[in-house]
Amino acid sequence: MDKLSLTNELLYTPTVNFDFYNPPVSPAELVDAMAELMCEKGGIGLSANQCGLPWSVFIIGNPENRESIIPVFNPMIVSYSDEEEYAEEGCLSFPGYQLRVKRPTEIRIRMSTVDDKRDTARFNGLTARVVQHEMQHLRGEDFRKSARRLDRERADNKYKQWLRRQKRAA
Repeated sequence: MDKLSLTNELLYTPTVNFDFYNPPVSPAELVDAMAELMCEKGGIGLSANQCGLPWSVFIIGNPENRESIIPVFNPMIVSYSDEEEYAEEGCLSFPGYQLRVKRPTEIRIRMSTVDDKRDTARFNGLTARVVQHEMQHLRGEDFRKSARRLDRERADNKYKQWLRRQKRAA
């Protein structure tokens, strides 16, 4: 399931809803496998299409506390706050790449839980940012699309430097 690479075609393909009536896999087992990978890689969010799976599913949480992980199936953002802020973001599919992105500070989503219960959740701060980042993955977009050109250019230059340091250290 570890498809965390830029060559993963599903990373750039909009996902399909997870079908709870005819589940392609056990929802609980899917979440466990995704949580294991996210924790192994030290991420705070992971979408199914990052793992090479076509479903509209992501998880968020603290990789050092598996109990904190929230599974989100078939989400839809229903509201955004007017307040926005810039912050650095990274992505498990783009290791070492850090980019300044502007996002709303609070969102509300409709989603299904792992038991196919419909729920509405409100997120703010870092959690809202992570949810929006993962929602972008589900739309088949990567987070670079949300950044200003100047911020992308700066991030590209820093990434090239990071790659040179990695190469020297190897």
